[in-house]
Amino acid sequence: MKREKNVFHLVGVLCLAVALQFFPASTWAETNVFPIVNQQSTYTVTGNIVDGKGEPIIGANVVLKGSATGVVTDVDGNFSMSVSGNDVLMVSYIGYNSLEIPVKGQKSLNIVMKENVESLDEIVVIGYGTMKKKDLTGSVSAIKADEITAFAVSNPIQALQGRVPGVVLSQNTGDPSGDYSIRIRGVNSIKGDNAPLYIIDGIPASTSSVNTYDIESMEILKDASATAIYGSRGANGVVMITTKKGKTGKTTVSYDFEYGFQKQIKKLDLMNAREWGRFYNEYLVNADILSEAPFSEADIAAMGKGVDWQSEVFQNAPISNHNINVSGGTDNVSYFISGSAMMKDGLIHNSSYDKYNLRSSLDLKMSKMVSASLNMGYSLINQMNQSDGGGNGGSSMIGATYSAAPVFYPYDENGDYKDLRSWYSWSSHEIKNPICMAYESTYKTVTNLTNINAAINFQPVKGLSVKATFGLEGSDSRYDAYTTKKYIYQNNSASVNHKRSTNVINEDIVNYDFTVDKIHSFNLMGGFTYQQNVYKSIAASGNTFLSDVQQTNNLSSAGTVNTPSTSYSKWALMSYLGRINYSFNGKYLVTASFRADGSSRYSEGSRWGYFPSGALAWRISEEPFMKQFDKVTNLKLRLGYGRTGSSAIDPYMTQNLLNTGKTATGSDNVPYYAPSSTFPEDLKWETTSQWDIGADLGLFNQRLRFTADYYYKKTTDLLNTVSLPSSSGYSSTVRNIGSMSNRGVELLVEADVVQKKDFGFTLQFNIAHNKNRVEELADGDDILGTTYSNYGSGSITIIREGEPLGAFYVYKDAGLDEKGSLSYVDMNGDGQYTDTEDRYIAGSPFPDFTYGLNCGFRYKNWDFNFFLQGVRHV
Repeated sequence: MKREKNVFHLVGVLCLAVALQFFPASTWAETNVFPIVNQQSTYTVTGNIVDGKGEPIIGANVVLKGSATGVVTDVDGNFSMSVSGNDVLMVSYIGYNSLEIPVKGQKSLNIVMKENVESLDEIVVIGYGTMKKKDLTGSVSAIKADEITAFAVSNPIQALQGRVPGVVLSQNTGDPSGDYSIRIRGVNSIKGDNAPLYIIDGIPASTSSVNTYDIESMEILKDASATAIYGSRGANGVVMITTKKGKTGKTTVSYDFEYGFQKQIKKLDLMNAREWGRFYNEYLVNADILSEAPFSEADIAAMGKGVDWQSEVFQNAPISNHNINVSGGTDNVSYFISGSAMMKDGLIHNSSYDKYNLRSSLDLKMSKMVSASLNMGYSLINQMNQSDGGGNGGSSMIGATYSAAPVFYPYDENGDYKDLRSWYSWSSHEIKNPICMAYESTYKTVTNLTNINAAINFQPVKGLSVKATFGLEGSDSRYDAYTTKKYIYQNNSASVNHKRSTNVINEDIVNYDFTVDKIHSFNLMGGFTYQQNVYKSIAASGNTFLSDVQQTNNLSSAGTVNTPSTSYSKWALMSYLGRINYSFNGKYLVTASFRADGSSRYSEGSRWGYFPSGALAWRISEEPFMKQFDKVTNLKLRLGYGRTGSSAIDPYMTQNLLNTGKTATGSDNVPYYAPSSTFPEDLKWETTSQWDIGADLGLFNQRLRFTADYYYKKTTDLLNTVSLPSSSGYSSTVRNIGSMSNRGVELLVEADVVQKKDFGFTLQFNIAHNKNRVEELADGDDILGTTYSNYGSGSITIIREGEPLGAFYVYKDAGLDEKGSLSYVDMNGDGQYTDTEDRYIAGSPFPDFTYGLNCGFRYKNWDFNFFLQGVRHV
């Protein structure tokens, strides 16, 4: 019921917003009626708009020139409107050349619209501007709105899966939030975040605040010549997200509904109860744990199939998604308002993810020289997770699901949860009851996200624009965790963590476009940006409550109240940037950019980083000698180089901080201050240099398209935490410790196989290869990764020169010994098993190849899409 109420509230707010939009429109119409002096007789003109193949164009805008009156074509491409004999109709539609049609007294019009030049004139969003696709010198991939919504995805980043070569997605957890990590052309940092920078409507922001149906396009900037304009934040690539805007014409309302479900794709083939009983009879005796088998044949026969723990823990999880938007406007004012509600159950019982979005976009043309825009968004996220923490193996929920013996049942004869640990007294591995963990512990997070983006644009003369943008992103989340008195593994406990962050940004950008002698085209861009982030948190916890009634709402009633903690951080980034784009007769293209970033994270002498880039492109298809190859629509070669960076350290990392504490002096506890860490060396920015060589080929009027790229990038001055000798008084510090490289190739093939009036078939295939390699480490010393104590004291990953980052570092299996236990190869032959000497590198965490196949079919007003995505040699 709560979910349904939220949906109805959302619809109510939208209806109110729609009603309010009509008042400005009515007032505008009245103020434009009175100046008319010479009124002419009007009549109704009808028309039909089709494309070059005779297929009707649905949703084309038809507007009377010089007025706010307009209509939109229906599903058959038809329209009708009231005109006078001297009116001119302005016809426009995305992807087609706009037309101006004089009425001249005609009562019926048949209009044919032609597609833009092959799609090469398609506008692509780049850093701090836009550019025609044919003029790009860097490696940029684009995904449009219909491709994003072709599949039901809860996270817009999922739309990139299998569609963009060089982009690898993986789901971080199995919780219903569906959070994905994305890597563009490999990883570049040990300590820092390897995620790309997300830019939403020109402002750095989180994708959590965006509804998939609100997105107009996504551009992925991959090479340094495209990303260097973002300097210290561009090393991992940039994802540009442009949201939908209002369009001139009557108010339109659109509603979409999706419903589906998720299920466990494949269950592990585990032993049933009888099989388990026979196995453990042999194991316990052979391993000398018990002198005789604990189960008789009669016991084993009575076990039956037992409990399928996977079926007990996992469930089929329904998903529903509601989206509604309202848009319209005049030549001077346009608006777009949207709302969405997504309800998603988790694959694990007692888990869910509900997300509600509201967004509005208002564009104003205030005069011939001044325009403004205001985008506002709000998101409410209610997330109920199941923790998979608590250790490895059977002490975590998923581990217990796969480890619990099928002879045991979740409940005892009294209906209470059964403690499985008592059955494993002979083993050091703890197995918990996953059903108890699922239903008697809750982990709830409520997040409020607010985004405001306001911009004003001034165009004093033709080609010159000055734009000032102000953005605010706020996040407020509260995490409540509670385990009840029925939770058999500890006393009932509660913890609360309240986090708040505010991100403020100002960008002032100047663009100047001009042409000399009709063949020399220039675009000059320069600007200044300032960004500041403030983060605060407070956490408290307690345990042993008398009852479960208040849960996390009264921590002071806990039998034991732990010391609360607070945290605070603040960082700022100030930047100067510039770029030059030059085109000679549309054939020879040059791009050069430069950015200087000043970060408060670094010490005074290393605060500024400098990031240049340059790229060249040659459109061979525009040369006179290519005219004889009439099937070649586009052939372009690209070469680019650039340097980007990463500020892979936390705020205050370069300062000598103090910790507080208390020490006993006599009968008193006296507070004290002491250095928390050694003062780090003069840290340098992590810097990534990248070369890219690419080619674009379009055939048969762009119906068949190829894109190929080869790249090499190297990151130097890698930052990492290093251990210190105990004599220093500190455990660790941060230093620049080495370098790492990524090299690879990417291939994209796109084809419009069939383009008919009632039927269409498109095909896209992409494949990519990336090889990651650690080039250098300080003193050549290995760096060991995460340790899993339940499976030995050694690390399962390692960072070593000449190997990929985080290579798997494991024992080599030698089969089962005479007792049925695993045995390992003595790699160094010393007759002993030593973690660091008897392990070997078994493989890379990164795939050798990633690939994707996307197919789309259209029949009249029906469409069907599917995609395949895979990796090889992981």
